[in-house]
Amino acid sequence: MGEAWFMAPEREMYPQLLGDIATLPDDAVMQPLEEIASGSSNFGLLAEWVEWFHYLLPQLIVRRWKPTYFQPAERLFTAFMNQHPDVEGTLPYPEFYDDALHTLGRYIMSPIFWPDGELDFANCLSKWTGPSGVAGWWRAGNLISASLFFSAKYLAASNVEAWFRSVIGISDRHWQLQVITWLTGANPILTGEINQPAELPENGPFDVGWDWSHAVKGSDVGGSFLPLDNRRAIVEVAHDMKVGALFEDVWTDPTMSAIAAEAAGLPEAFLQRYQINNGS
Repeated sequence: MGEAWFMAPEREMYPQLLGDIATLPDDAVMQPLEEIASGSSNFGLLAEWVEWFHYLLPQLIVRRWKPTYFQPAERLFTAFMNQHPDVEGTLPYPEFYDDALHTLGRYIMSPIFWPDGELDFANCLSKWTGPSGVAGWWRAGNLISASLFFSAKYLAASNVEAWFRSVIGISDRHWQLQVITWLTGANPILTGEINQPAELPENGPFDVGWDWSHAVKGSDVGGSFLPLDNRRAIVEVAHDMKVGALFEDVWTDPTMSAIAAEAAGLPEAFLQRYQINNGS
């Protein structure tokens, strides 16, 4: 497999992929995966990248990645979305989406993120406190954002409401706060104001981007990133959410003061977008 660049005299190739993928360091896998994600976005679905991605996907879903400033698995979501931009497109086999949802779609629920059944929010939500003392609670964690968009895109419309109710039903308040952050930042896509993740603003309040999400532009056919019925189901659930108690708990608990300070403006922004009474 080669890089997504065709102007040089010779393309860089990745012969290491011919060996045992499990023995390769993360960097040796991440770069080819980046080429698949970006190349599919910029040059279309070349058979070379399609074949290699489907070969790598099952092996990389179960890989024990070493997180850096992001979760390496995020790039899997980007590559998948660019390889399959149209939900009704051609699949390797009929049950492909079901298998992807049951594996990659559930990656965020892996035991590595929920040791002893408790959320490791720093690892799962990428909320590592840096030298400045800031962890980034004004934005949705990259992995949760990619995961929610993934399931929202590929689930059958009839399953979306039950799935999203199960998402908001997880009782951890860090998780719930991040789902609300995602709903707030994803509102332009969920309401059809914009079509693709590449159109979302980056690095602002309630950012819902993830690794290489700026390359998720959809297909040449155009249309919305999320199916209309799926978007509507999520928005309807958001309208019904009871968030007053959570906001009061987070914004009055002294142990949550740093998080509340970073997430300043979230309650008002969420309520404004989904027209929920503050006392709900």
